[in-house]
Amino acid sequence: MRNLTIGLAGIVATLGCADHAYDPNAPAINPNAPVVHITTPDRGTFAGNVQTLAVSGTATDDGTVASVTVNGVPAALQSDGTWSASVPVVPGTNLLHAVAKDAQGLEGQETRAVVAGATQPIATSVPNAITATLSAQTFAAIGTATGNFITNGDLASMLQSGNPVVDAGGGPDCLYVQASITSMTVGGAQISMVPQDGGLALDGELDDINIGMHLDYAVACINGSRDITISASHVSVTGNMAMGVSSGQFAISFDNPDVTISGLDLELGGIPGDIVDLLDLNAVLGPILGWATEKFVVPMVNNAFAGLNQTKTITVLGTMVDISVTPSQINFTPEGGLVELDTSLRAHGDDSSPGFVFVQNQLPAMDMSHGFQLAVAANAANQLFGSMWAAKALDQTLDLKTGPYGDIGTLYDSVEISAAVPPYVDASNPQNGLVLTIGDLMASFKNSGTVVTEVAINAQVGVKIDSDSTGAMHLDVGTPTTYVDVLDQGVSGANQLSNSQFEQIMSFALGRIIAVGSGELGAVPLPTFAGVAVSSLSIAEQTGYLVVDGAVQAQ
Repeated sequence: MRNLTIGLAGIVATLGCADHAYDPNAPAINPNAPVVHITTPDRGTFAGNVQTLAVSGTATDDGTVASVTVNGVPAALQSDGTWSASVPVVPGTNLLHAVAKDAQGLEGQETRAVVAGATQPIATSVPNAITATLSAQTFAAIGTATGNFITNGDLASMLQSGNPVVDAGGGPDCLYVQASITSMTVGGAQISMVPQDGGLALDGELDDINIGMHLDYAVACINGSRDITISASHVSVTGNMAMGVSSGQFAISFDNPDVTISGLDLELGGIPGDIVDLLDLNAVLGPILGWATEKFVVPMVNNAFAGLNQTKTITVLGTMVDISVTPSQINFTPEGGLVELDTSLRAHGDDSSPGFVFVQNQLPAMDMSHGFQLAVAANAANQLFGSMWAAKALDQTLDLKTGPYGDIGTLYDSVEISAAVPPYVDASNPQNGLVLTIGDLMASFKNSGTVVTEVAINAQVGVKIDSDSTGAMHLDVGTPTTYVDVLDQGVSGANQLSNSQFEQIMSFALGRIIAVGSGELGAVPLPTFAGVAVSSLSIAEQTGYLVVDGAVQAQ
C-alpha cells in the first residue's frame, strides 16, 4: 500500500517527481518506490495507559531499503526487510506514520491509528466540563436586554399568577378588598446589574409607570367592583440578587428590595373610604412594585442562563445524541461570575463502548475582566466522539451514483465506510493548538457488489470557533491534512489507480473528513446567554481545555 498527503488546496504526491509533467493517466503510486507495511499494532488497537508503543513491520524495494522511520523515530532495519521501533505516544488517537526510503531517495509511506491513554466508562459524567466567565460587561448587556423587555414586553401576563396582589379583610366577606393587576406599562427602563460577592447588585430605574387594577370589595356586606389606575413618574428599585446552584438548577432570588416612588397618582374616585383605608396603597405599592420587578428580572436572568443548563436530544450524523449540561456551582466577586458545568454527551446505542480516553486537567485561569470566556474540557468532546464511534455513527454505506459525491460516482457504485478508532481532540500542546485526529476511517469502494478499491483515511485538522446570525456559537474544522493508504488486502484485482482516479478518491476523503469533523464538533454544546450577542471570537488551548474568548453586547 502507499500513502499520499493532501491539503484542501490540492494534492501533494510524496512519491512523485517534480520535474515531470503531470499525467492524469499515469500510476498514482510510483512502482519504483519502497513498499512499507506496519504489521503491529493492528488498526483499531487500544493500547492502554502507555507512553511508548512497539511498532514493527516490513519494507521492500526493487533495490535496497536505506531507512525506515516511524513518526521521525529511526527503526531498527533487518536484512530481511523487517523493522521495529519504540515510538512515543500521547493520550488519545495517535497516527503512526511509517516512511521507508531507498538509495535513490524515493519514499513509501503507510499510516495507521492506535488509541493510547487511560479510559473512563462511557457513562461517566464529565465534571467541570464547561466553565464560563460572566464579566461585568456580560451583566451590563443582560441588564440592557432586560430593560428593553420591560419597556416593550407584555408585563401584565407575567403578573397574572400573583393576583390578587392585595387581599385584605379575609374575604369575600362583609368587609374586604381584593386587587388584581390587569395591565402595566413602563415608558422607559434602565436595569443595572453589577457583580458583587455572592451575586448581583440590582438597580432598576423605571419611568412613566401605569398600572391598571381591578378591585372586588364589600362594605357592610354590600359588594362592589371598580377598575382603577395607578401611575408614577419614576420608580427606583434596588437590592441584592442572590445566585446559586441547588439540585443541579440555578437558584436566583431578589430579596427585600428597596423601592422609591416619585410622582404617584392614584385615581380612586367613587371607592368607599373604608376600602381605601383597607387597600392602603401607599404602604403596599412599594412591595408590589418590588415583587413585579423580581417577576420581570429573574426570568430574564434565568433565560439568559438557560444555555448553561440544558437537557435535549439532537441528531448528529444520523444518530440520536443525548446532551446534558448541568450547573455544579456559581461564584461571584466584584469582577464577575464564574459558572462550572458538568456534562454528559451520549449517543444512543453506545453500550459496547470500551470507554473514552480521559485526561486529568487543571481548570484554566479564567479572565473575568472583559467580554466573556468559555472553557470546554477536551474530555467532554472526547466522550461524545467515543460514544458516537461505539454507536457506529461513523459507519455508513453511500450510493455514489445518486448522492452528492462528485466524480467519484463515475468510478464506483458505492462505498462502505467504517471507523477503526474514535476521533479525538487534543488540547494538551500549546505549540500545536487544538487538533482533531480522525484515525483509520476505512472506505471500501464497490462495483456490482465487489470491493475493487479499499483505502484507509487518516487525518488531522485544526479546530476553530464560529457563530451564526443569532449569536449561537459552534465548533468547526479548518483545513485537514489527510493521509490515504491504498490497501491491497481483500481487494479484487490489482487495485492500481491513475493520478486522476486517486484525485477523485482524495477529494471524497477530504469531504468525509470535513463532514465528520464538522458534524461531531458542532454537537459539542457551547452555552450562550440569551439577549447577548457575541463577536470577535477566538479559540485557543489551555491546560487541556478549548478556551473561547469574545466580546459581548446587548441584542
